[in-house]
Amino acid sequence: MNEEAKFKFLTDIKRLLGPGGFITECENGKEMIEAFSIDWRRRFFGKPLVVCLPSTVKEVSNLVCLISKNKGLSIVPQGGNTGLAGGGTPDTTSNQVVISLKKLDTIKDFDIENKTITVEAGCTLSQIQNTVSKQDLDFALDFSSRDKATIGGVLATNGGGLAVLKHGMAKDLCLGLEVVLPSGKIWNGLRTLRKDNSGYHLKDLFVGSEGTLGIITAASLKLINRVQKKHTFVLSTSDVASALKIFSFLSKKTHENVTAFEFIEPKAVEIVRRHFPERIPPFINFSREPTICLVEIPEFFEKDKRFYEKQIAELKEAGLCDEYFICDESMTNEIWILRESITYASAKDGHQVKNDISLPISKTVDFIRDVKNELAKIYPDSEIINFGHIGDGNLHFNFSPFFYRKFTNPSSRHEANNSFIMEHEIFVRKIINDAVMLYGGSITAEHGIGRLRKSENYRLKDKVEIELMQKIKNVLDPKNTFNPDVLL
Repeated sequence: MNEEAKFKFLTDIKRLLGPGGFITECENGKEMIEAFSIDWRRRFFGKPLVVCLPSTVKEVSNLVCLISKNKGLSIVPQGGNTGLAGGGTPDTTSNQVVISLKKLDTIKDFDIENKTITVEAGCTLSQIQNTVSKQDLDFALDFSSRDKATIGGVLATNGGGLAVLKHGMAKDLCLGLEVVLPSGKIWNGLRTLRKDNSGYHLKDLFVGSEGTLGIITAASLKLINRVQKKHTFVLSTSDVASALKIFSFLSKKTHENVTAFEFIEPKAVEIVRRHFPERIPPFINFSREPTICLVEIPEFFEKDKRFYEKQIAELKEAGLCDEYFICDESMTNEIWILRESITYASAKDGHQVKNDISLPISKTVDFIRDVKNELAKIYPDSEIINFGHIGDGNLHFNFSPFFYRKFTNPSSRHEANNSFIMEHEIFVRKIINDAVMLYGGSITAEHGIGRLRKSENYRLKDKVEIELMQKIKNVLDPKNTFNPDVLL
């Protein structure tokens, strides 16, 4: 785009959105535009032509029409910019327009009796949760970036999080969508029905499409009754195999009522202790370095508490856990802070090869053993920071070159880490992903393909499946305007 065309385009944007409706580096400065052009992990750095901040669905539609008329421009839809795969980050060509949905943050409808809420795409998870909690209801989707993650981005990536075990992924909690298509047309599918067999379930096409097929501007969501009381237990056990046995035991005993079952291997605890020692709960002081299990079970009847405590005691008697704690409210908050601090602590060392993988639960132990052994042979100083939602087969299996012993200076360590990852990441990722496929898994469970995993997805995914996805893309977005660098 030459300077004359660029000036005309930006003039049209200003006329459409008003002076406060867009951001450019020239008018607003580099720092302001960087908030929309660098991903959360600071892995991908972009340079958008302009960041647009529409406040209505009609403005989004008009923007799409305007951009599509300008040859060479493409669109990157963005929510809270908390994604972990670069799917909402523009490239460096200055030919991409970021459309941020942050200003679309209205609660459109809240039907208490029907237990549904219809919200615009810019509403954050915490905003939705806080709204419905006042009526003793809950939106079951939850994860650590709840204060910034917007529902549009969550649905575009089919987010998971901490309660998938009981309540499912984002798609399972979505009843309807409003979407701006690449043509500029607005599809209003904001239904609030649990049952509707009147045609193709089009919403499922857009949930998980990572902004490649349309821009989600609003969603109708399914709510549940708020659980008034939950019991949290922390157990120490020898390894992941024992953790899985504990999960199986508790699932049967509670009739599948475990709402969360997280595991944290010792190296993940160690990295938090190193960078955020104040976030290690005082009761995490086991006699050896165990695998920690974090279990959450709701209480429906008064007798449940005694029953759960009896089952936990049985686990210790059977030798499946070494120690356990029945957590009060303060202890519960402390253990969740530890769990949610692992990613932040890991970032202090520098880049890792991050993996958000999904495996059949029955294959998890073999996968962990085999991949750890193979990587240890090639990189004897490396470590695996392994934690996640083991109850649903989702591991955050992160490879760290671990230069902590070699470099005491944080800056030097960070630089060494980043240099190592740049040289070895493709090879390490191939080892891990090949094993994931061998064991019948997926290279991403909840974070999405984005830009980070695009080439690996193309290499590993069934070619017929890729072809079908591409055909859908070609029909809906024949000009390849929406997020062209992502997913496909």
